[in-house]
Amino acid sequence: MIGFQTIATPAGLIIGALCGLVPLIVALRMKQIRAGVVGFIACVLSGFACGFLGGIPMIVFATSVVISYAYVNKQDPFTSLAALDQVDFSETPTERFMRRMAGLGNTVRNTFRALTRNRAGFIGFIGIMFFVFLTVIAPILIPYDGMAHMERRLPGATSLFQEPSAQFPLGLDWQGRDVLSHIVHGGQTLIVTAIEAGIFATIIAFLLGAAAGLLGGIVDQVFSAISNFILTIPQFPLLLVLASIVDLDSSFALAILFSLLNWPALMRAVRAQVLSLRERDYIEAAIALDLGVWHIITREVFPNMISYIAVNLIFSIRAAMYSIVGLVVLGLVPLREPDWAVMIFMGRQQGALFNPAALWMLLAPILAIALFQLSLVLFSRSLEELFNPRLRSGV
Repeated sequence: MIGFQTIATPAGLIIGALCGLVPLIVALRMKQIRAGVVGFIACVLSGFACGFLGGIPMIVFATSVVISYAYVNKQDPFTSLAALDQVDFSETPTERFMRRMAGLGNTVRNTFRALTRNRAGFIGFIGIMFFVFLTVIAPILIPYDGMAHMERRLPGATSLFQEPSAQFPLGLDWQGRDVLSHIVHGGQTLIVTAIEAGIFATIIAFLLGAAAGLLGGIVDQVFSAISNFILTIPQFPLLLVLASIVDLDSSFALAILFSLLNWPALMRAVRAQVLSLRERDYIEAAIALDLGVWHIITREVFPNMISYIAVNLIFSIRAAMYSIVGLVVLGLVPLREPDWAVMIFMGRQQGALFNPAALWMLLAPILAIALFQLSLVLFSRSLEELFNPRLRSGV
């Protein structure tokens, strides 16, 4: 559907500009020009990259940040400079909306401040933003070169492989195609599939681990037994067997398969953490008040484990990407170009290992995967400070 995509388009640029008018108008009215311009740029980029899917949420975040700079809470004597007997604690719907938007804006600003505080983590964040640009915006700037080009064969050459040149910065592959275009267009499917697999595995692990730790009894025994059984089987060999007998024609199906095999280790760690949290007073109070398992898991347990879960999500994404690349390189999943893993597979099949001119057909996707993984690991440093108040004191 037009407007809901993860590839930059001219229509997305228009959508982003229209979305950016909202925080810009609010900023002009509140005399926060700088925040409004930054919000407008953020909406333009987000809409350009993802259409309505990126532009609409960015309206909320950008507008809330603008409001947070100008908002004064009239119920707070310290910020409003009013005497205590002059404070009116009643709120109109508009005042309530403005207070909540200002609170969201302060959260966004504090989050960005926490992300930039750790240098290694901020470098990881910049790296992730680079790959977002590479896989979402760069495809509109660099067309995909998917056709074979026999005319690019150099005189006297035994293959179409070429070393990097001014015209082709990363050289040519075995069909004379531009390697740079395949790097630009080949990362999104792999990255999205790995992120989906990591998110699904983390959700399964957290819910099962929290339920096992809180409910105990037969629930704990069943979930623990299932996790122990899966952990006793070597994961990647099992993945190879399943990939050979299951039709993994969809990247979403591949993400589901990986998530079903990758949750047990994190589930056991979550269960151990929940057993410890269960002894805390606020958990015991919630149980005594019979607030329900879902309330306790989402409102009491999750906020106290979000740092641990976020870091494990990063490592689950890393593991998923390596597993997906391994399956593709071994030829156990359907091969679709463009894709970084398919570039490695085809390079090995076409003898790139033995041709110096073909070095970058293999090296470029390997470096892209490695740098993306490194960015994730570095970014986890900022996530630790973001969710752990003891690490971000003074932010």
